[in-house]
Amino acid sequence: MTLSVSTPHIESAGDFERKHTPNISIARIEGKAHVTIDAGYYFDHPNEPGHFFNYIEVLVNGTPVAHFDGAAGLVEPHVEIILNLEAGNLITALASCNLHGVWKAEHVLEPQ
Repeated sequence: MTLSVSTPHIESAGDFERKHTPNISIARIEGKAHVTIDAGYYFDHPNEPGHFFNYIEVLVNGTPVAHFDGAAGLVEPHVEIILNLEAGNLITALASCNLHGVWKAEHVLEPQ
């Protein structure tokens, strides 16, 4: 099961949703999309053996393009990647909490 909170409405979401929903930020540099994804961005999330984000996955238009595994307490749920994409592509971030499932955020790439 994938849970989602619309990113524009994240500020009105509860702490539980804000703790789990990943944040996507994008900088367009020389035609490339420099994408940063942070889980636990809006509200602190634990990062300990019993409760942590075990992976972040990046999809473009529904197709997986990158997957990053994390170990509790050792890896912060922060990913930076550079994508060769044109405007209009849909970037999706999935962040998996070992206790509360997979959470999703989406962003349509805007023109440079």
